[in-house]
Amino acid sequence: MGVLKLPDTPDNPRVGRHMKAGGEAVGINFTGKTDRSPNTLASHALLVHVLEKYGAKKQNEVNEALFRGYFTDGVYPDVDGLEAIAVGCGLDGNEVKRAVTDESLLSRTQQEVKQNYEKVMGGVPTFFINGHRAFSGAQDPASFHQAFDALLRPGEL
Repeated sequence: MGVLKLPDTPDNPRVGRHMKAGGEAVGINFTGKTDRSPNTLASHALLVHVLEKYGAKKQNEVNEALFRGYFTDGVYPDVDGLEAIAVGCGLDGNEVKRAVTDESLLSRTQQEVKQNYEKVMGGVPTFFINGHRAFSGAQDPASFHQAFDALLRPGEL
């Protein structure tokens, strides 16, 4: 499952310079080890389940582990990958499998994702400045400076 990524080569790295440098600046090692881009619905459903059953602190722990698993360790977030990551956070593997394959939870999660996507109209995070969508995705400080400078020039943002 998932969409295969192009091979990781020096001429076409899976993790570009900008993303690699941005991650390193905050202690994240983007490796590009995972060879597929996933459908993240099951991951989101797991996070909804964990929030509802264990609370925000455990949800944050699982979320951090999912992020590290995919972006650093190369764990693909299918049912088995999600189970392995969640078990590492102290959850029961069978419970995780039931949650990430529960059609009702997946449907509800899909609806929440759709509603949130419509609110931000793009990537995560999305930045709004003075009520206007400025940009989305990870940004370096220069992007913010440029946007704030544009506020000083009427009609440019």
